[in-house]
Parts: sequence; C-alpha cells; structure tokens
Amino acid sequence: MEWWALLIVATLLITLFLVGGVWIPVTLGVTGMALLALDGRLNMFNSIGILFWNQASSFVLLGIPLFIFMGELILNSGISKQFYRSVTPWVSFIPGKLYNTNIMASTIFSAVSGSSVATAASISAVAIPELRQRGYKDWLIYGSLAAGGTLGILIPPSTAMIIYGSIVNESVAKLFIAGILPGLLLSSLFIAFIGILCWLKPHLAPSEGGRATLREFFASLPGFLPMTLLIITVIGTIYSGIVTPTEAAAMGVLGAIVIGRAFGTLGPRGILDAGRKAVVATGMLMFIILGTEILSFAFARMGLTRDLVNWVESLNADPWTVFFVVCLLYLLLGTFIEALSMLLLSLPLVHPLMMSLGFDSIWFGVVLVILMEIALISPPVGMNLFVIQSYAKSSTASRDVQLGAIPFVAMMLVAILALCLWPELALWLPGHL
Repeated sequence: MEWWALLIVATLLITLFLVGGVWIPVTLGVTGMALLALDGRLNMFNSIGILFWNQASSFVLLGIPLFIFMGELILNSGISKQFYRSVTPWVSFIPGKLYNTNIMASTIFSAVSGSSVATAASISAVAIPELRQRGYKDWLIYGSLAAGGTLGILIPPSTAMIIYGSIVNESVAKLFIAGILPGLLLSSLFIAFIGILCWLKPHLAPSEGGRATLREFFASLPGFLPMTLLIITVIGTIYSGIVTPTEAAAMGVLGAIVIGRAFGTLGPRGILDAGRKAVVATGMLMFIILGTEILSFAFARMGLTRDLVNWVESLNADPWTVFFVVCLLYLLLGTFIEALSMLLLSLPLVHPLMMSLGFDSIWFGVVLVILMEIALISPPVGMNLFVIQSYAKSSTASRDVQLGAIPFVAMMLVAILALCLWPELALWLPGHL
C-alpha cells in the first residue's frame, strides 16, 4: 500500500477505537499490528516481544516510577502545607498576593515532582480553602492553580521529558536542564499577568495587610528548607554531572523519605501509600508507552515516516510554516485527547519530520512539553481541570476552572513565541552541561 493510504487507514482506526471508548494503549498497539497485517508483514509480529523487553528494561525509563514515588512521598509528608505558607511573604509586594503564591509555590514544587497532576493536587489542597476563606475570586484561584500545576512537566524533573528522551533517543539530562529557563519564563508570565490584572482591577484580590516585614521573611525560611534540600539533591547533582537523571531519581526518593520523616509527618503507612500510587501511575504510563512502540515500529518498518518526510520536503514548504501547522494540530488534539497520549500518538511521525526540517531536538522537546501543558488545561479533557474541580467542591467549579484557565493558555502561547524568537532560552543551559 502507498504511504498515504496507510496513514489514512491508521487515522481511521485510531479515531474509530477512541470514539468507541477503547483504551489508548490498546488502540495504538492494535492499530500498529493491523497496519503490519495489511501490508503483509506478519513475520514482524515476532519482533514485538523483543521490542517490549528492550523498552520495558530501559535504564532511562526507570526514572519515571522513582520521580513519581518522590512526588507522592512529599505529598503524603504534609511538607507542602508548611511550604505554601512560607512562600506568601515573598509575593506580598506584588498585586494579586496569594494568587501569586499559587504560581510561585507550584514553580518550586515542580522542581521536586515530575508530575503536573501531583503538583496541582499538592498546592490545591492547601490553597483553595485558604483563598476562598479570604475572599479571593474562584475563577482566578482555579486558573492560577491549574496553570501553575502544568509547570510540573516542564521544570525538571519531568516524566514527560523522560518519555520524550527515551523515544527519540535524546539526552534526558539535557532535556531537564533545557526546561529550567522556559519554566521560569512561563512562571514569570503567569505572575506578570496576575499582577497587571489585579493592578487594573483591585477588587479581584482582597486588600489584606501590607508588605511582609523583615521578621516575616526570616520566619518563612525554615519552610523552604525541605524543598531546597530536595532540589539540590536532584537538579544540582544532574547539572554538576555527578549522577544520571535515573540515579538522581533514586537519590530523590531516599531524600524525600529522610526529609519527610525529619520535617513532616511521613510514616510507614504514608510510604506504602505513596508506593502504591507510584505503581499504579507507572503501570498506566508503561502500558501507553508499549502501545506506542508497536505503532512506531509499524511506521518505521513500512517506511511510512520516511515517505511522509520525503513528501513534505518535496513541497519546499517553509519550515516555520510546517512548525506552526503542527502546533495548531497539537492545540486541536489537546482538546479531546489526554496530554501524554497526544504526545505518544504523534511523536513517531512528527519528530522525524521536524528534524528533517532542521529543528533542534532539545528545543522541539521543550516546545512539545509546553503544548502538552496547554492540553492539560484545555477543556473538556484537561487533567488539571479535573484535579482542581475535585478540590473545589463547588456547583460552579467546572465553569470557573475553564474560565480561569483561558488567560493562562494565552501566556503559554506567548512562551512558545518567545522560544521561536530566542531558541537560546532552551538551548543555552544544555550547551553548558
């Protein structure tokens, strides 16, 4: 069959399965095997077992359960409550006050959690009751928490970057470091938006107290200590070259247990509960990854990816035009496909295409993660929206969360534009790794 016919068949099968409610990993795997069967390559089925073994025993992917485990340990230790309150004095001088606490707390928590959902859940559990009690507006509370939570997959450690790196054979350490400056840029854009909005419309943030005193600043420092120690343990050791990301994840788990016991309330039951949640989340992720591997294997063996790249090159299309078309497709997919599934579903075709047009793999990985962040707060399937709704417990939570997320999607698009204009935002730090 011609490559375009195979691509149409694959698209129709995936759409049919997804509409029918079939699990995404099953959809990807069955579609890949169907393509091999249609093209008369039944002998390739014998290679799938080897493919599974190679991927499931990957040293790089071992970091995923460890980073998830680390985030769950911090969540169960209760440190996040103390940490959230310690952040407040440092944003007291910015219009918006506790809205900005949500963003800053999410930014720092993201540096010890590889999960967007875990970041959103950890901060929301503390922030929503406190902000609502003080009279802050629901839609901006929820929007800031949903957007701040997305930083969990951009600021390292990031499970999304581990998966991207393992699939496209890219350095996970460089991907981690590449996410730092874009993550800080995005956090700054969120805070700037909130600050300007609350300066123009002061009624959005209640007038409470003034700027923090010097004594309050010093009193808040102990609350930063647990997170600071973990950040140094994980990110500091990776950037210095002492350990690999996977080894840093193991050190992070050990550090989270020690710190949780010393500074929080983490006990044996909390450790077991964190381990259970990490196993469930890892099983789900690996199931999707293995399904993606079958589809990628089918595309590669049948030459579909190569033929698609050759066809795009024959059009002599401007690389940036193709890039923006790809971004539009991701924005569309993000409204009805879960973020990670969207990435894995498209990566076998999109990554080779972008590399053939001259884009840098590290830079493109950062852009893809930001597009995933947009999908996480895009209704109706944005995972962060569901997390915030579960903590909001309000009859209007669904409407308020979706309304609050819209301005932050615009800030993410501004960040992508900044990366297009200044690629060094993502490439400068990895160049010094």
